[in-house]
Amino acid sequence: MGIHHTYKAQAGERALKRQGKQIERQQRSRNRKLLKQQQENKNTFSVPVNTCITMDMLTDPNKNDKK
Repeated sequence: MGIHHTYKAQAGERALKRQGKQIERQQRSRNRKLLKQQQENKNTFSVPVNTCITMDMLTDPNKNDKK
């Protein structure tokens, strides 16, 4: 009978442990999503609004990386 008593008494502790694991998984997932978004944003090139788009800008991939 003592086993059941301690099992129920530790229910809150087990729930907090599960909740901690869940929060940790959520944080790792959010971090992965943020890193993925940052990498996608790095790979995209946008021309500033005040700049005229030339044929050289469209055809030369190396020039886009420098800006």
